[in-house]
Amino acid sequence: MTRRYPIVRHRELWPSLPWRALRRRPPVAGADQILVYRTGRDAYTAGLSDTTLAARASAVSVVDLSRDVGLVLAWSLAARDSALDFPVRVTYRCTVVDPVAVVRARGTEAVSDTRRFLARDGRPSALDRACAPGDERDLHEALTTLVTARLARGSVPGVRVLADVEVGPADLHATEA
Repeated sequence: MTRRYPIVRHRELWPSLPWRALRRRPPVAGADQILVYRTGRDAYTAGLSDTTLAARASAVSVVDLSRDVGLVLAWSLAARDSALDFPVRVTYRCTVVDPVAVVRARGTEAVSDTRRFLARDGRPSALDRACAPGDERDLHEALTTLVTARLARGSVPGVRVLADVEVGPADLHATEA
């Protein structure tokens, strides 16, 4: 994921300024995006470009509503009793289901740096040397259980996150991506 996700842009609008020239213009939502306006201390409204709402809003965020935005993490895990490594790839598929919840959580790591948040548990070192070469299926099941439990503990507010785990056969040249 090279673009910002799930909040594409955020802009403070400064509605209290009397000088129209200094008031910032709200951003425009593109395809598969929605504007979320902050209209009060804890009041948010989602919608398309609305001049009356923008006039009252103190801030606006552009939220990406694209389905199944991919985020890929890859590394290798050592095989038991061998110099071989299993190449591992976890693909997270993210879809915003509540844009207001996303903007409310804007200051959290889960929303401000979604990739780092999902990768924070990092490489599961407990599974290093847990499976012998040829046991890709066992390693796949263990990793799937680990990733599923991690997602069940809590994820990105307002975003549905699904994960696909791939484990390749152990080889001498498995490298971290």
